[in-house]
Amino acid sequence: MGPVFTEIDVDAPREEIFDYLLDFNTRPFLYGDTVEDFRLLRLNPRGVGAGARWRFKRKKAWADSAIVAADSPARISERGVTGSYNKTATGTEWELDEAPNGVTTVRISYWTVPTGFAKLFDRMTGGAGWHRRRLNRAGNRLREAVESGREERAEVPVAGGSRHATGVF
Repeated sequence: MGPVFTEIDVDAPREEIFDYLLDFNTRPFLYGDTVEDFRLLRLNPRGVGAGARWRFKRKKAWADSAIVAADSPARISERGVTGSYNKTATGTEWELDEAPNGVTTVRISYWTVPTGFAKLFDRMTGGAGWHRRRLNRAGNRLREAVESGREERAEVPVAGGSRHATGVF
């Protein structure tokens, strides 16, 4: 499937938006009620290598995504997997273009590369429309959070349990 994309204008410098998106603790807020069981893949939620695992509510499928490249302040690239047995490759691109008036256009692109039976299932279910609506809501939430200056980062657990020192060994 894909790619599906959305564009949204945010009244903020692109460096600020880039910094916000570089933190995976912001994703539960951006993805909203479309995901559940959100877990970080490592303790440090920022930068290249940071990622998360979650489940899509609608599909009951697990998904993983990690930042594989960050071209400051213009682009963040994520790659991951989803679907049955994590066989469907996914990609997300966050592209930031700033206009002279200070408004930044954020383009969010998402695609999947299904294999085997998932190809047929993908065509039958029409997942592109659902993902497009999900991206539109994520873009609106991004604009709301950055323009209002609110810190919408959540305390997200790390996959595999607590990795924080508790003093008990």
